[in-house]
Amino acid sequence: MDSEHDTRSWISDVSFGSFSSVSLRSSARVNVAGHKPHKSNQTEWEAIRHIRTTAGTIGLEHFRLVRRLGSGDLGNVYLCHLRDPHSLTCLYAMKVVDREALAVRKKLQRAETEKEILRSLDHPFLPTLYADFDASHYSCLVMEFCPGGDLHVARQRQPARRFSLSSAK
Repeated sequence: MDSEHDTRSWISDVSFGSFSSVSLRSSARVNVAGHKPHKSNQTEWEAIRHIRTTAGTIGLEHFRLVRRLGSGDLGNVYLCHLRDPHSLTCLYAMKVVDREALAVRKKLQRAETEKEILRSLDHPFLPTLYADFDASHYSCLVMEFCPGGDLHVARQRQPARRFSLSSAK
């Protein structure tokens, strides 16, 4: 099977919510230190690495939630930054997922699959996952903050609710 077909089938599986059959194929390599090659020298990565080095692990106590950016089927997304005074300019998006609520709704596996997909991806056009951790009964994903807003909302504003080729580029 060629890799182009593999990617298309993976994308269609994800697009239609068929997460149980998704196999994670990625040519991207993430090293054990937890940084992704195309962003490894980024200030946000340096700040996360500094916290991990000094504290050993990273958790909710290291972040200050600024405001809610939005919500979706799996959880809420917040704008946040590290509490470290040297890293206040590093903004992140933190997705907070209530694992107990998702278990009741039988969507916990979907959230876990999303986390695994984000862990495995390294591409300049996709949001970077900087860290993930559990706090109480919540799972938190610390991702790249994309100030342009929600992709779904942007798509809804397009003619025929589709991106033109120039918009997609």
